[in-house]
Formats: sequence, structure tokens, C-alpha cells
Amino acid sequence: MVVRTALAAAAAAVALSLVPAPGPVQATPAPDPLAALALHPEWGSVTGKGGVLRRGCHIYTFSYAITPPEGIWALEIFISGPRLKHLAAGAFLGGYDPESGPGHYKLCLATTHYGTFQIEAKVSVDDGAGHITEGRLPTDTYRLRRPRG
Repeated sequence: MVVRTALAAAAAAVALSLVPAPGPVQATPAPDPLAALALHPEWGSVTGKGGVLRRGCHIYTFSYAITPPEGIWALEIFISGPRLKHLAAGAFLGGYDPESGPGHYKLCLATTHYGTFQIEAKVSVDDGAGHITEGRLPTDTYRLRRPRG
């Protein structure tokens, strides 16, 4: 009886393995959080700092300065690199963070390439009455290059 059950289970496993399975599932890319936002250069700027992309994982810096509309604001930062979208991200909040200052992010050479990088920013403002206004700041482009020598 045990042998017959084991043989039936093995036969069922072989039969199921022969059934054609659907092809690989295509991953749907996440929507770009900046795609439909209006550009608001009057709200401020973000500036990436170029330099050397070093071996290993290291901290790189940028600066931001915003003058948002009245209300509670949030600033979301997105770093993109050669052939890759949104390598790193960060956020600043009104009431906790200053309206201007430095920021930082971590990059690893193993997961990116030397070349041109972009820093983008989304500003969201809640007027306190439940109305949220969103927009993006102008994109800044900078280079992280190979070490010399």
C-alpha cells in the first residue's frame, strides 16, 4: 500500500511537470513619482556634487534650498545614474528639517557605473485644510567619474 501511494505521488509529480507552464511574468515598472508633476523653479533647487565614484560603498552629498508655499512641506529627493533610475532617495520634512542645507546618499560602485547622474526633487505642501499641492524642482545633472591614475 505504501509503495503504491509513493508510486502514485511520483507519477502525479511527473505528470504535473510535463504540463506547459505560462511564460515568465513580466514585471511592471513602478510609476515615476515625478512624471505628472508641474515644474516649479520658484520653489527652490537641488544640486548634486560631482566628483569621483570610488570603489566600494561611499557617502556622496548634495544641497537643497526650498521656498515652498505656505503649509507643512515635504521634500523627496531621487538620485538616478547611468542606465538606472532612482538609485537612491531621501526626504526632508518641514518642522523637522531646515528649508536649505546639505543632504547625503550612499552609492556602491558594484551597483552603478561612472558617468552622468541626476538629482530630482518632489515638493508636497499640505495647507492644513486637507489640500495638498505637489510639484517638482528643476533637475540637476552632475558627473561621478573614475579615479585618476
